[in-house]
Amino acid sequence: MSASSKLTVQALQLGDPYPGRQHTLLSQIPTWADMVNFGQGKPQHLAAVTHGYPRSILHPDVCHLGSRIKAKLHKGDEDHLVLLFSNPRLALSCREYMIHLLRHEKDSTENGDSIRLHSIDFKPLCLDYEDGPSKPLLHAVLFRSEASFFARAFWQRAGPGISSRLAQYCLQSFDNARIVSFRPVPGDIPRPIHHVAYETIRSRIAGLLDRAPTPPVRCKQTAPSDVFLYQSGMAAVYQVQQLLVAWRGGESAHVGFLYEPTLKVLETRGPGLWSYSLGTEADLDRLATQQDLLSQEGRPIQAIWCECPSNPLLKTVDFHRLRQLADKYDMVLIVDDSIGSFANVDMLGVADIVITSLSKVFSGKADVMAGSVILNPNSPHWAELHEQMASFYQNDLFIDDAIRLEYNSRDFLDRVARINKTTLYLIKSLAPLVSDPSSPITRLFYPSVCSSLPFYERQMRPDTEEFRPGYGGLFTIEFATVATAATFFDHLHVYKGFSFGADVSIATPYVQMTMQQGKDQAAAYGVKETIIRFSTGLEEPEEILERMNTALRAADQAWVRESGF
Repeated sequence: MSASSKLTVQALQLGDPYPGRQHTLLSQIPTWADMVNFGQGKPQHLAAVTHGYPRSILHPDVCHLGSRIKAKLHKGDEDHLVLLFSNPRLALSCREYMIHLLRHEKDSTENGDSIRLHSIDFKPLCLDYEDGPSKPLLHAVLFRSEASFFARAFWQRAGPGISSRLAQYCLQSFDNARIVSFRPVPGDIPRPIHHVAYETIRSRIAGLLDRAPTPPVRCKQTAPSDVFLYQSGMAAVYQVQQLLVAWRGGESAHVGFLYEPTLKVLETRGPGLWSYSLGTEADLDRLATQQDLLSQEGRPIQAIWCECPSNPLLKTVDFHRLRQLADKYDMVLIVDDSIGSFANVDMLGVADIVITSLSKVFSGKADVMAGSVILNPNSPHWAELHEQMASFYQNDLFIDDAIRLEYNSRDFLDRVARINKTTLYLIKSLAPLVSDPSSPITRLFYPSVCSSLPFYERQMRPDTEEFRPGYGGLFTIEFATVATAATFFDHLHVYKGFSFGADVSIATPYVQMTMQQGKDQAAAYGVKETIIRFSTGLEEPEEILERMNTALRAADQAWVRESGF
């Protein structure tokens, strides 16, 4: 971190975006109190943050476009709001989701009749496709303000409806916009969009997935046609869940702690969810017993969802035993490798489907949203899953976002190697403080220091001349008290916000930001409100450690005042 970047970080105020990046996913939320207020949805803090992670914060261009479309649709009525989607099925699902939740609200007077769908045609388009789209470009969900909470919940869980780059393009072409009736034809899938950026990304991901595989040798290699691109990692999660429910209609299970939005998708967009959040051998025993009982009743679990490693405690489950259970009971095993990244871990040896948030490490610049789904060509379910995808999939990744993603990911392996090395250096520097009673640090969570280390290392790729795999760039620090955690956070001069995997370091008080309503439940699984998740950037290792030590000295003083040490 250069001297100028230190000054830049320290100068950032609440809501300030990453300087110089128009489409940044980062917005500064500088203090612990700011994070708590934002996590609680305090209007003043929500209003102050106008840039940031698109699933939580609508980019100004998206808001502006929505306002202009609302004016065309519903002039003068301030009680109505608009969400925009590039996929008509998502717009329809958004409406259905809102109606479902509203019907369970005791005090709601909204029955769904006022939630209307419209399509907006921006032809003629001048996008750089080999063959242009033949459908209306955008689809609007118009609803009353009292339903805004449920609309935003869908947007957050299903992935952003449109990106800021698509909104910017539409604003430039708005004079050509025309409102048309929303008439999606069941089973109608727009013809594929062809562009070299999409093909390059798919080929790059396919090559990385087959680079240095773990034993045993696999019969088939991953083809670019096995890689499906989405607008975000959560969009990929949502669509895979929809695909599985449409295909088999059964309940799912998750093993190990899941990212909270993923958990919400599985809970609300399927017939049922079995939770084994600790991910221990005892949990796997219970899963097997439960599946025996459910199979006898004729309603077996259809799929198992996991992360490698988990967010935010960086634990890894026994994937080999999970694969055995999946084979025995004919379950689909889905693994999100966004934290480990397919540079470090090879999940195709065990998973039927691999999901990745490409917005994170693969992009590495925190300026584009994207996600991917990979169907394992060696899976016993590959043919059926491909058939389902053929009737289900639509590429919603806007071409300008794809072009940026392709450019950002060219140095993927080099960046991951550097971040692996820096993070391990930080962990080794901080680890002695865990056993020091005068330090407020009580635990470190990172694959190399977790009890599940053997399970993580079993998934690590072999070393090659071009790349040595590691344990990733994300770790979590647990503090003794909220006061010491807050003091550390307030004195830590790095970027502070939602994302991870960027070229700059990012700190997040995870529970305060994402689990305000579920602190007790999170604590039951070891996720305490005193944790701070840290994503390592490309700054010099010594400079990052210096920033952390400065914050630790302040936290030490707070600990002395509290504990008397």
